[in-house]
Formats: sequence, C-alpha cells, structure tokens
Amino acid sequence: MAPASPGVVTADVQTFFASTYKVNTFERPASLSSYSLSEWAADGWSAPWDLGMSSRTWIDGVNFRHSGTKSLRITYPAGKIGPENSGAQAPFTLIPAREYYLSYWARFSSDFSWGTTQFAGKLGLGLAGGGACSGGQVCTGYNGFSSRMIWRSGGQAAIYYYHMGHGGEYGDYAVLKTRAGSDIYYPRGTWVHIAQRLKVNSVTNGVANPDGEIEVWYNGTSAARISGLRFVRNADVVDKAYFSSFFGGATAEFAPMHNSYVWYDDLKVSTSPLDICELSGGC
Repeated sequence: MAPASPGVVTADVQTFFASTYKVNTFERPASLSSYSLSEWAADGWSAPWDLGMSSRTWIDGVNFRHSGTKSLRITYPAGKIGPENSGAQAPFTLIPAREYYLSYWARFSSDFSWGTTQFAGKLGLGLAGGGACSGGQVCTGYNGFSSRMIWRSGGQAAIYYYHMGHGGEYGDYAVLKTRAGSDIYYPRGTWVHIAQRLKVNSVTNGVANPDGEIEVWYNGTSAARISGLRFVRNADVVDKAYFSSFFGGATAEFAPMHNSYVWYDDLKVSTSPLDICELSGGC
C-alpha cells in the first residue's frame, strides 16, 4: 500500500483515534441486576481483575439516573473500608496515549455518610498508567502513576494523585475550588459532573521532564489545575480508566456509619475533549 500524502489521515489512524473513545450509559443490562466484570466487558470495558463489581453493584432502573432509564449504583457498607470490602474497583484497559480526558456524573445518596471520625474516600473513575502507583507506594518513575477524585471531611472535593516526589507517605491532593476561590463540597442527593484531563510528562534520556499536567472540571467549570508534574521516566503513558471507589483511609474510623450509595452515569473516556460534550456545553 502506498504511503499517505502529507496531511492525509489514513483509515488506520482514523480507527485508532475513534477507538480511544469509550462511553457507558448502563442502558443495556437488565435493571435490578449486578454489574459484574463480564457485564462491563459486554459494554466494551475490559479489565484484568476487579473488586466488588459482582457483589456491590446494582443496575438501577427504578430510582435515579442522569440520562436514559438506568444508572449504576455502588454500595458502601456500614463499618467497611478498603476496596476489598467497600465500593468497587477495576482498571479498565485503554489504548495507550500521553493525554486522556474522562467524564462522569455522580450522585451521593441523600444521607451519605462521609465517615465516622476520620473522613476520606475515593470517588468514581480516574486515570492511571503503567503499574498505577498508589496505596502508599513511592512513585519511582518506573511503577506508573494514578489520579483519582476523593472526598474529605463534610464532602470536600479534591483530586488525589500519585507522581514522582509526592510529598508524604501517600499521594498528594488538591482541593477543588470555585471561580471565586471557595472550596467545593459534593452535595448529597444531586447529580454532579466531574471531568479530568491528565497529560503524562515527556522524558529525555531517562530523565522525567516536569511538564505533566492534571486538570479537573466540576459541573463544567475548571476547578483544579496542577502543572510541573513528573509521572514517569520510562515509556509508560495513560493506559487505564481506573474505576476506584471505596471508603478509606487505612483504619475503621474512615468507615461509613450506615450503608451509603453513589450512583454513576454517562461514563466517558477519550483522547479528544470534543468527545466530552459536557465540557463544550453541547449535551
């Protein structure tokens, strides 16, 4: 086959860019059923492992949805922490790319418990690459990176990220802010929209250049932007849409005081912001 002329997008290139876009509206599976990893795969989202998808998920065609007729409800049992016993987790495979966008809608139950005497938890979909450095690991530049949304005391919203040189034993975080500079708090009983962009740093002769970036939008408005990041010193890029949502924290003080729930809907990931209509006001 003859090479394409300069400026001409070949069919192979078009196929690649089209295939980076994934969406899940949870409309296909039966209402009132669990949403196991095999059900995710039937909707085009594949992962090598999961925690809690078969036991703590429920396709809700009865109560709440952002669009359509169904949504995904995740259960966070009273007194339980960690992804083994709370919420759900799975690293969904993406076509590797240096920069990705993600988007989803979330709704906390009207009596959602933020914790007991300590308050923190992971929320929904994040981005990761390589070994997905997290869980108190030191990010070396060779064991990957991760970036996920969290809640803190009172539902304070923040982005929680693992990168080379993170400040403490665990990852760093940045609290989401309104345009006026006030802290953002997740509401109970209301749908909110979250979008994230992560760009992996460039590497020169095994040296990580400080040009990685994370940006978060809350209800369509930029709420956090972190630059100067170093994620890798090898060829790792974004290759996971990391569904990671659970209470904790490492001790029972982080557990919810009663059963709590989050509904998720309209999950999207793409290398192009044009696929995230919520960012352009086109939905």
